[in-house]
Amino acid sequence: MDRNIVYHGSNVEVATPRILQNGFYKDFGYGFYCTNYEKQAKRWAMTRKGASVVNRYKYTSDMNLKILKFSEMTDAWLDFVADCRRIY
Repeated sequence: MDRNIVYHGSNVEVATPRILQNGFYKDFGYGFYCTNYEKQAKRWAMTRKGASVVNRYKYTSDMNLKILKFSEMTDAWLDFVADCRRIY
């Protein structure tokens, strides 16, 4: 797995991702959701109506972005997910 590659599942091609600035319709609020796992992005894409598209991006670190990263599914990760879902 190339750690600099991330995937986004959708029903459309997203050539240039944008960070959403409004709307609380996702589990974790604003953002552009990506995963290191192509298989997970495929599952996300299949939940949409229409075509299933897996967008692939080369990720370049940016210190100006607020990123919370969990390397594995730990109790801290599960607590974070549960807390975010309670808010919305």
